Amino acid sequence: MKEPRMIVNEDGKPVSVILSISTYKKILDELEELEEIRAYDKAKKSTDKILPFEEALDKFKREDV
Repeated sequence: MKEPRMIVNEDGKPVSVILSISTYKKILDELEELEEIRAYDKAKKSTDKILPFEEALDKFKREDV
């Protein structure tokens, strides 16, 4: 199948796209990777204090009691 295949409305305007499952999965994988990169970049720019896991867990337990 030649990709992408477009479905057009009566005016010839593209309204949908048909992709193979493999192409769709590749797009999803790329989007997931991009989201991870953006989250990493946001975390690196953050000025919030970073706590070690054990310290954060202890703090969470103290607040829960």
